[in-house]
Amino acid sequence: QGVSGRFTYAYDSRYFTEFNFGYNGSERFSKNERYGFFPSMGVGYIVSNESFWEPLLPVVNQLKLKFTHGLVGNDAIGNPDDRFYYLSEVNIDDGGRAQVFGEEFGNRLNGISNSRYPNPYITWETSKKSNLGMELGMFNNTLEMQVDLFYEYRSNIYMGRSYIPASMGLSAGVSANVGEASSRGVDLSLTYSLASGQNYWIKSMGNFTYAVGQYEVYEELDYAGLGEPWRSRVGQPINWNYGYIAERLFIDEYDILNSPSQSVFGVYQAGDIKYRDINKDGVINFSDMVFIGYPNQPEITYGFGVSGGFKDFDLSLFFQGNARVTFFLDPGRITPFVDISGDDKNNMGMDPNKTAVNNLLSVIAEDHWSEDNRNLYAFWPRLAPRVIGNNTQTSTWWMHDGSFMRLKTVELGYTLPVKLARSLRLQSLRLYFTGNNLLTFSSFKLWDPEMGSNGLGYPIQRVYNIGININL
Repeated sequence: QGVSGRFTYAYDSRYFTEFNFGYNGSERFSKNERYGFFPSMGVGYIVSNESFWEPLLPVVNQLKLKFTHGLVGNDAIGNPDDRFYYLSEVNIDDGGRAQVFGEEFGNRLNGISNSRYPNPYITWETSKKSNLGMELGMFNNTLEMQVDLFYEYRSNIYMGRSYIPASMGLSAGVSANVGEASSRGVDLSLTYSLASGQNYWIKSMGNFTYAVGQYEVYEELDYAGLGEPWRSRVGQPINWNYGYIAERLFIDEYDILNSPSQSVFGVYQAGDIKYRDINKDGVINFSDMVFIGYPNQPEITYGFGVSGGFKDFDLSLFFQGNARVTFFLDPGRITPFVDISGDDKNNMGMDPNKTAVNNLLSVIAEDHWSEDNRNLYAFWPRLAPRVIGNNTQTSTWWMHDGSFMRLKTVELGYTLPVKLARSLRLQSLRLYFTGNNLLTFSSFKLWDPEMGSNGLGYPIQRVYNIGININL
């Protein structure tokens, strides 16, 4: 159930205001938490319509300032299958909880299990959003620009409660509206148009977005009190990367004996990755994991392009890219000489029971640690006929910059002059060539950086087209 309303008012084509509200109910929450009131408002002011602006109109023909602020509710929280948080989920015939009895334990009676406890206090996740913007038009809209600064604060984020002691005897986890996070950024778009009769014309555009977010409240241990403040998620990016700092490869057995123990990852030896002991306790484990790199979603995305024509020829170019993003190679998927995973076999339509080993990538063949090449910073650690657990940990060793800029599209065209087209009994005729994904500029060279860690998947295609448009 819900009801919504809107009120708008404008005065003299200069002042604008709008108020919206929604009073919504969701079946997912208990009757005491079911309804939420979510108002929003916005104001606008077209400065260029003021009388005092008239002398500036030939230069700045449009200037609009705007501001919006509102509250948004979200009931699509948690798992989509979790519809009624105020009810428990009980399995009264759970074979995993079976009771076995009898002299020879041959009798069996399935038990009861609880996969979710009722929580009548689960409610809407809310988000306070603010936006301050400007619209600018210059030289009779030859140059147009829009700028928006935005801020969002999310509260009542549904998340699992951490570190519930086993002594409570719970058979399922507990979740609640305990998280908070914020995000902020800027959106910018710019267009420029110029025409000179029928001789030439040009139009260009660009867009730029910078957005960052971080946790403000996150249920976790008091890591500062434990002397491990680097493990706290508060203040860290929402799309965080968490792993070990890799220093280099081990030199030899003496180097291993004189370094912190990494036995938690299994057997390791010379040529394997050496990790940094952050807390200086002489042991490498989860307490030495830190936030590394940029988030796994780009903080900067952008695109720009230009289209132009001179007499009968036209040309269009468009670039796109992103920056401040990190991805990690998956060493388990590219380890040579080992049987690939069952999931990968299924994706390729193979029998999961048959053996299919990874090929040896050229970058591994050309740059790996060996007794003859003790390069402590080689791309690949020592080769082995199995996956080495020590070398597959998420770490800076496999971390790469996912930034790139791509020439997304190019189009070159030629339009037959009108007189010549009509002499051929045609309204118009245009020949054109287009290309997609022609060039990519990136510091990462193994494969297309937009594929991230899935470098052995089907690659992005480079496409060429030649065509003709004829209007009779």
